Amino acid sequence: MTLVWLAWRTLRRHPGSALGALVTLVAAAAMVGAFWFVIDSAQRARPHVERFAGVPLVVGTGGVAGAIPPELVAAVRELPEVGAAVPEITFPVGPGAGGHGWSSARLTPFRLVAGRPPRAAGEVVVDAARAGTGVGDRLTVESAGVVRAHRVVGVAAAAGPWRHQTALFFTDEHAAALAGRGTGVDALGVYPRPGVGTAALEAAVGRAVAPYEGGGVRVATGAARGLEEGNGMASGSLNAPWFLLGTTVLVATGMVAAAMGLSVRRRGRELAVLRAVGAYPRQLRRMLLAEGLILAAVATAAGIPLGMPVAAVLADRLRGFGTLGTAFELTYRPQPMVWTLAFTVAAALAASLMAVARALRIRPGDALGEAPQEGRRIGRGRLLTGLALAAVATVLSALQLWQLTDFGGETGTLLAQFLMFALVVAAAGLVAPWVVLVAGRLVRGAAGRWSRVGGFLATANVIFNHRRFAGAVGAITLGVTLVGVVTGTQFFYDWRAAARAAEEVSAGHVLLSETGLSQELLRGGAVGLRAMPVTMDGRTTDATVVTGDLTRVLDLPVRGRPLNDLRGGEVALRESLAARNGAVPGTRVRIRFPGSREPAAYTVAAVYPDTPELASLLLPGLDGTAAHLASGPYLRIYTYGEVTHPAALTRQEYVWHKAQENAGRNRVLPYVSVLIALFSLVAAVNSLCLGLLDRGREFVGMRRLGMGRGQVTRTVCWESVLTVVPVLVLALAATVWTVLVCAASEPGGLAALTSFIPFGWLAPLGAGAMLAALAGSGLAVRAAMRDERQALT
Repeated sequence: MTLVWLAWRTLRRHPGSALGALVTLVAAAAMVGAFWFVIDSAQRARPHVERFAGVPLVVGTGGVAGAIPPELVAAVRELPEVGAAVPEITFPVGPGAGGHGWSSARLTPFRLVAGRPPRAAGEVVVDAARAGTGVGDRLTVESAGVVRAHRVVGVAAAAGPWRHQTALFFTDEHAAALAGRGTGVDALGVYPRPGVGTAALEAAVGRAVAPYEGGGVRVATGAARGLEEGNGMASGSLNAPWFLLGTTVLVATGMVAAAMGLSVRRRGRELAVLRAVGAYPRQLRRMLLAEGLILAAVATAAGIPLGMPVAAVLADRLRGFGTLGTAFELTYRPQPMVWTLAFTVAAALAASLMAVARALRIRPGDALGEAPQEGRRIGRGRLLTGLALAAVATVLSALQLWQLTDFGGETGTLLAQFLMFALVVAAAGLVAPWVVLVAGRLVRGAAGRWSRVGGFLATANVIFNHRRFAGAVGAITLGVTLVGVVTGTQFFYDWRAAARAAEEVSAGHVLLSETGLSQELLRGGAVGLRAMPVTMDGRTTDATVVTGDLTRVLDLPVRGRPLNDLRGGEVALRESLAARNGAVPGTRVRIRFPGSREPAAYTVAAVYPDTPELASLLLPGLDGTAAHLASGPYLRIYTYGEVTHPAALTRQEYVWHKAQENAGRNRVLPYVSVLIALFSLVAAVNSLCLGLLDRGREFVGMRRLGMGRGQVTRTVCWESVLTVVPVLVLALAATVWTVLVCAASEPGGLAALTSFIPFGWLAPLGAGAMLAALAGSGLAVRAAMRDERQALT
């Protein structure tokens, strides 16, 4: 207890020393807690059952349109345990709204509260939640890119909660036409005969479905019915939150260790006194561990409440990314709080142990007699290591620019680029203190002329005591350079996706729509593409089904038969899939479609290059075992001539769309880099401010020499400017280097080089670093002079 009391007294006596470590711990606890809340909510969430709330068992395919064949529907209906089997068709009719056939309304909690059911193609029953719509109104419905007017003949209300969907009901025939379905259905709701329990029904239906399970058909009861509605978490959806959490833990641990180490080093003399008067190393270790526990408790108490609103922001962003579904609901349970406390305590204790290990290496007599060794140069090992890493990065850059080495295809090239980027970031962080030193020498004369007192003294301090600023300089450089390199590279790959689309797409217009595109739009030689999951030789992959002459709208070099000459029973493969399976033109493969009992044999007739325009397989149409699948809607339609459809993009607009699409697929990594950069800036500002708190005697001496308080503060602010600005320039130079290497590797990339430099990311980050450094410097100077005056009096 004595050591705990002493630790508490030490923290009270030196609040400035503890403040930097506490701020870092609070930030770490808040971010870790926020991610834990999101992950815990996602792991504990049960799928919401809404659309299938009125039926105990559902046969589904996980959202594959029309994948349940009519023979399976008939087989389920003939089971003695089945009282009724109701087919379900679902298709989008606008943002957040789904269309269905009226016969499937019994599967839902909806019941008519006004009007009557639909009986003709132009009639619709609406959800009561659709405000301002009643019986007799005209309603415009967009389905598969076609807008049609309907008359509202009924209003239905849900008996239970209905939060994540909006429903419209049409006649069964009209719903099938709007959805573009073939003979298959999307799902099958199954009711038992009187006296048959859910378990017996599930067993019976499971036996009927078993031959189709290889085609993705499955039986769902209970909460699993929500998965068939799309209200559950997709497989692998938590990979991004876990990755972000792991990154946060690693970076936060390093930043906490740096902050705690700096706090302990500021009290080196105090610890030496304790050792000189008889304190054992184990006693000092326990005292510092007690300080860490106190800081961890305070940081957790402050960090968890701060993490709750941060978790809400993170959840919204992850919903926008598509990582979390629209039905995801954030909850705040005790378990993430416990894990956050455990992390904070572990990080604080580990940081305390690392800091005290260094402090205990100093002998009491040496520590009591040592004076601050200002002006010492940083060891040359750091500079030589940074230059060596920069040299290796330069060699890798040259090899990529001149293409002197085969890195093993596109994957090997990406790995080589990633290694180069990592070396550039690390090298910048290591050589940053010398960049500040050189920059100070270069601007010494100009700074002295600009400000004869503050500028002159600040430049002299930065040059003579540049070792003092090394920790802050390295942290800022690492953070800002990482953001610049990652986002700049992302901009380049977005541009490359657009450039490849410009090379491959020769159509004048491309039609795109979130609700798909109807076959009605396939006119005048247009080419339509549909996508679906398939299994080839036992491995799941994606297939593109084409309607029309693909060679008119896509310019792709092909090995084998032209893509417009594929016949029934033939398939084309992309190069990566063909290489992985050892397939060449003439190879026989077996493909199983969703809802099929058996795979069908196909002959590989062509191999085309990897392109985002096409999936791994290309089929000229659906026949044989895939005849039940939907005939639409299309994913994209390529066309020529004048097009007035609102979903049509010109070729130039489509190229820009491809860049945005690529950015959307890779948007997590830039946010990870920004997260690391923010932690780095916190650590850097903390290092700067704690270093200023140690200079109280220096500031008081300036005051006794006649300098005003404002002059002292301006001198320190000049030091911050002379420290931060050079490393921001260094980060920009490293960013330009990496994007230059990328741009020079692609034809025409140099012309767009300036657009790859992420000024929109670097400018606010650099401005934030500068403002934080200036604000922290001003506050630290005031605190240092106040404490020193009290000590002298």
